[in-house]
Amino acid sequence: MHKRTRLTVTESRQGGPAARPVKRRSARRPVNWNRALKLVALGLFLAEAGALLFANPALRVTRVCVDGAQTLTPAQVFAEARVPARTNIFWMLRQPFVRRLNADPVVESATRSIRLPNLLVLTIKERQPHLILAAKGQLWLLDPNGIPYRVLGRSLPGVPIVQATRAALPDGVALGRPLRVPWMADVNRLLTLLQATPSLGGEKITVDQNLNLCLNRKDKPQIRLGQPDSLPRKVALADAAVSAYGGALARRAAYIDVSCPQGVVWCPRPAPQDAQ
Repeated sequence: MHKRTRLTVTESRQGGPAARPVKRRSARRPVNWNRALKLVALGLFLAEAGALLFANPALRVTRVCVDGAQTLTPAQVFAEARVPARTNIFWMLRQPFVRRLNADPVVESATRSIRLPNLLVLTIKERQPHLILAAKGQLWLLDPNGIPYRVLGRSLPGVPIVQATRAALPDGVALGRPLRVPWMADVNRLLTLLQATPSLGGEKITVDQNLNLCLNRKDKPQIRLGQPDSLPRKVALADAAVSAYGGALARRAAYIDVSCPQGVVWCPRPAPQDAQ
């Protein structure tokens, strides 16, 4: 007798019999040998081209040109840049020449470029003198941005001097860093006004501990401006006082005080017998 075998059918969620998953064989893509050979050939070509560029003796730097130097000599710029000898010209684009040159307080900006086959060009822009700051027994040369960039042993012709008391300056004056003092903007405004008023041309501007401004002039009456408010009006009053009576007042005055714009005060020079 044959035994009957019961078959159990599992119903799926849709109500029909569950289908067994069919295993599919993964189809591998054929290797594209043509493309692989092209990539290998490209890599070999780039390696050969790189070796040709960076190992070619004809592309080694043998000349260095310094452009834009005024007070610095080409030898000083070359020494500060620390240009390596007979280095491939393309490697020069990765050398920190600009950072080294910008570390010099005299240099405002620096750039570099190459000219094939063997020329390196270093271009610098030096800071320009604007005024001399005299304080604490030293002379600092400042550019128009208020950055001290050189210590001087003596004054320079045609460059105005600003004499500041110790209390008007910060603790330290660092070359290459802006001098952040509240009166610097007022001094610059005064210098601009004096350029338009040649009759008041002075040799030194003083700033005291209370930030009062004073214009000292050689063999001419001192101009006391006081606080740096209403500077255009004060300069105009001083100009009118110096020119009054055909310059007679200026010849008699020891100083002219316009610190109060409502009234000009002047002090006569002592008589010769009083001076003795």
